[in-house]
Amino acid sequence: MGDAGLGLTVTPMTTLTVHEWQELSIGTDGLTEAAAGRLHKLAERETRRLPVAQPILTRTAAPGLRAGQVVGVLTVPGACLEILPKIGGEQESDVRRSLIRMLAVALRLPIADSEPSLMDRQERDLLEILVQRFADGLLASAKRGLPHRYRQREEDLPLLRGKLDIRRQLLQHAARAERLACVFEELSVDTPLNRVLRAAVVGLAHVVRTADNRRKLNELVARLEFVADTSDPLREPVMLDRTNTAFHRLYALARLFLAGDWQSTSAGRQEGFGLLFAMNDLFEAFVGRSMQAALAPTGRFVRLQRRDRHALDDGREGFFELKPDIVVDDIVIDTKWKSLCPGKKTLGVEQSDVYQMLAYSRAYQATRLVLLYPWQHGLPRGVCRTWHVSETSTLFEVATVDVSKPDHVKTALRELVEGPSSSTHRSGCSV
Repeated sequence: MGDAGLGLTVTPMTTLTVHEWQELSIGTDGLTEAAAGRLHKLAERETRRLPVAQPILTRTAAPGLRAGQVVGVLTVPGACLEILPKIGGEQESDVRRSLIRMLAVALRLPIADSEPSLMDRQERDLLEILVQRFADGLLASAKRGLPHRYRQREEDLPLLRGKLDIRRQLLQHAARAERLACVFEELSVDTPLNRVLRAAVVGLAHVVRTADNRRKLNELVARLEFVADTSDPLREPVMLDRTNTAFHRLYALARLFLAGDWQSTSAGRQEGFGLLFAMNDLFEAFVGRSMQAALAPTGRFVRLQRRDRHALDDGREGFFELKPDIVVDDIVIDTKWKSLCPGKKTLGVEQSDVYQMLAYSRAYQATRLVLLYPWQHGLPRGVCRTWHVSETSTLFEVATVDVSKPDHVKTALRELVEGPSSSTHRSGCSV
């Protein structure tokens, strides 16, 4: 089935790429004022949905649009804007590859480390890469068989199938002995899970731009021919179990796509599509999942977003819940997607972050506190500064991890947790 099978019209589109906090000028590189307005409107909606502290796109006096601390893709008629993380000194293709790996780990998406060719084609942006992986994975799983379940059916047949519905037989066919009111079970692929997958496939067919992805999505529509449409796919009562294990991560990716679909409520036409991630949350989830994987062979238990302690209590209940990002034994680690200042004695660590860690220290009886930042030029990888919490033996460390090399992150995190080293960058200062 070709594109016409879905009634698609491929609209010419300008594809632009910027990095966090970077400004994009309106009127250059093909970004028109009309397209910029549509992107800004979609960004306002996405800012409310995520939500994030700063706007996803801010209008500037230039005129232009400045990206906030998010990554992902915004697509509107006539323009597609890709926002990549600010990883210094890397080519766009390398940054995109690193971002894909982070998303795969953090969100448990169906993207394996053994698929480098997926990201080597530089003409593909983040959205097209993720759609390609979704389509390839779903096609492979569908060829092995879609999830199905038994569904009760009632049908009037010339021969008995299943059981006879006596009441319906007497009411409707008392004078028609040749018709039997049958009730029987029939295997069906029209399941909640398949309806969600179909909704994602049909929705993506309206936003992809590469012919290869359109072809794969059209093939998937054909394979899902006997699956019904759904008016609210994100509310389908999907049950994930051992019978549909192969589809678990595809379902997670489908929900991710569906959450970004934005249609006009008045006309039902496509208005825009957003697939965006707050970098603070993504960095935290990526480090947390990577830490769990890194320490699993050692038997050390990694707790993420632990919520069993409070800053205050009245003897009966606690107040002001404490939620450190990562707790490993007596080590508390908090991630910060922020830039450090290599030239400062404090590296530019914010005072509020220090106070937050001191609260964690007391509540969790920590012997080590670690603020973990993305690595940047001018700083060592790993621990780059160590102090002692005043009048205690608790270590307060500032460390970095190089997200531009996500395949090496697990090793770096394991080394970080194993304990203080005799780094020349450490000092004996007190906090």
